[in-house]
Amino acid sequence: MEQKGSMLLKVISIIMMVGGIIGAVASVILAVIAGAANSVTNELSSALSEATNATVGKNMALLWFAVVLCVIGSVFEIVAGVIGKNNWNNPPKAQTLIIFGAICCVISLVSNILMIFASSFNVFSLLAGFVLPVLYIVGAVQLKNQA
Repeated sequence: MEQKGSMLLKVISIIMMVGGIIGAVASVILAVIAGAANSVTNELSSALSEATNATVGKNMALLWFAVVLCVIGSVFEIVAGVIGKNNWNNPPKAQTLIIFGAICCVISLVSNILMIFASSFNVFSLLAGFVLPVLYIVGAVQLKNQA
């Protein structure tokens, strides 16, 4: 009979894998948008004032940082999901799962802080990006306690 913590970890791991894949696709789209925005900015830079160019440059740097963070977050989410799915019934691996869950939480926290600065914060992003890794950690802790 399957134990509760293991089933929670198994289900959340599958959801995280799907979310990571969606995040990876979003990263590609964001990279294309960032590249297009950078190209347009370069074309318009001669017509913009120096102060405006500096502001646009800072915004582009923030956008590229967001792209990189999205890629890293997606990769960690996919890896955490795969490792969790493969070890949902293996208590000795629970500590590794807790570490991956914590990394996903930190990346989500940094991402949400960036979204607040960009004035585009939304609750769904917080729930999808932060609650799932927390539930993943809860499942891993439950698995660890079963040892």
